[in-house]
Amino acid sequence: MPAEETDTVTVEHQLAEKKGDRFVLHQSLRQSFPDSEITIVLEAYDFLLKQLGYEHPQHIRLVEILLEQKVDHITIAAALLVPTVWANASLVSTIKETFGSTIATLVEYIQKVEPVRTDSEKNRHDDMRTFLNSLTNDTRVIILRLGFRLVELENLVRYGNEENYFYLARETIDVFVPLADRLSMGALRKKLEDVCFRLLKPQQYQDLARMVSPIQAQDNTYLEILQDGVKLLLKQNNIKASISGRTKSLFSIYRKMSQLHKSLPEIMDRIGLRIVVASVPDCYKVLGIVHTHFRPIANTFDDYIGLPKENGYQSLHTCVYPVRQISHKPVEFQIRTRLMHLEAEFGIAAHWRYKSERQTSLERKEHLQWLRGLTQQHCDSTCHEEFITHLRQQVFNDQLVVFGAAGQFTRFPQGATVNDFVKRFSPPVAAGIIARVNGEIQPLQHPLQDGDTVELSSAQVPSEKIF
Repeated sequence: MPAEETDTVTVEHQLAEKKGDRFVLHQSLRQSFPDSEITIVLEAYDFLLKQLGYEHPQHIRLVEILLEQKVDHITIAAALLVPTVWANASLVSTIKETFGSTIATLVEYIQKVEPVRTDSEKNRHDDMRTFLNSLTNDTRVIILRLGFRLVELENLVRYGNEENYFYLARETIDVFVPLADRLSMGALRKKLEDVCFRLLKPQQYQDLARMVSPIQAQDNTYLEILQDGVKLLLKQNNIKASISGRTKSLFSIYRKMSQLHKSLPEIMDRIGLRIVVASVPDCYKVLGIVHTHFRPIANTFDDYIGLPKENGYQSLHTCVYPVRQISHKPVEFQIRTRLMHLEAEFGIAAHWRYKSERQTSLERKEHLQWLRGLTQQHCDSTCHEEFITHLRQQVFNDQLVVFGAAGQFTRFPQGATVNDFVKRFSPPVAAGIIARVNGEIQPLQHPLQDGDTVELSSAQVPSEKIF
């Protein structure tokens, strides 16, 4: 780096330190929002300092997390105001007078929730119900809950002085991670998983990080060579794209090793390349180019654009045999559009900035409907463990594609029944429901098969209003 450039960086760093967190916050916000939206966030930060009387690094860290998730300025302003209510330093009514009803309502929804008690099944059930009910008013509440939890866990890694760190980390893996995955916030989910891994199994985390490092170094070298080749192919076909290598998170590697009883080399048997293009037609063009220049591996192609996952995830997946002279590992390609990529990484967090008001409203309703159904499932569960098992199966094991009467489709785990379909889409009228599977009336216990079409009808509610 030239001397004059080094001097400039040093001066900027000194200015940042001198001006404090507010200056750093302002600089970060300028990269994401216009001045008109920055103003209300800075006003919220000034309000926070005035009411609490001090700066805390975790406030800025929370904003960093939310900015990474591409949230809107309203969510960030609310995040800065929530601690004042939690500390009894301000009232929601005061926030409403100062910042308006939208921000005040969001702050009001974020009531402080302690970790779920584990001393009795009743307390555990009641606390989980309170937590789930708090999520069903505004999807931004979930984003804030996840952000606050990540900051809390990172502080535990840094300072390690909390007695309940194990319960927080376990609860995060059991509940917060599936919620983040179901709502398509992949980037935040990975952060939560890895920090929990460090807290729950610190020695295994360190050992695995040490073992993975040289393997990933080799993979990265191959990916650089492969990226250059793929860029050339796409350029020759007049397709503009951004290309990046993908590596598994440490928690993902550990989980697969544990569940599949496989060694590290067996888990890290493939590497990944992600290609982001401008349009859906370009996705399929890229797929054709990849299959033309590399040999596809049988039974590895998944079209999640034509049939998205339950959480809205869209992408083309395919595995091909690599260039043998360089690497013997298969290569998994993920091909998607820019909007699909934002959806996969940031999900509902980015809706307010990247989608139209109509799109955001429709998807918010779908997510809230799912959350309300989840709350009902919790009420129907006989114990906490049953609910957690059901949640994880519903989120991570969506292997069946089942169609509704109007052509909509959803995914269910293997072994799902008509009753699971009813509970997901129509919990209030489940008792009086009539279900037709592929045109024939079936009992609620009837097992669903991949590709089934289910039509629900009721004496109380016309079928088209149920699904």
